Amino acid sequence: MLYNQVNLDRFDIQQARIKFILFKSKLRAILYGGGMDESILSARENALGQWLYNDALKKYGTVPEVREIEKQNLAITSKAKGLVNLYKLGKIDEARTGLRDLDQNEEELNRILGVLQERTGA
Repeated sequence: MLYNQVNLDRFDIQQARIKFILFKSKLRAILYGGGMDESILSARENALGQWLYNDALKKYGTVPEVREIEKQNLAITSKAKGLVNLYKLGKIDEARTGLRDLDQNEEELNRILGVLQERTGA
């Protein structure tokens, strides 16, 4: 049972990494002319936010890294809003270049998720 729970927790934390990649993909699609997905502009409704608020806070809410993940989610959502606004203002190249700014958030998110994985034994 414990072994299975560890595997489920590991899978759960890995999902957060995948959710962030999905977030970036949706944002990139918008900035390259794809349809607008309003959910990425909401910290609660974007893919990472759904994982955070529907799963992670319930399972790992007492672990400090979960609050750090929440801060990262708020930061990336804010950056996404800024990039979409630039795009809507016709500053398309500037918006697309700004995607690189999310790389730092991704590195920090992966670091935090690694610590969360260690703390939870996943």
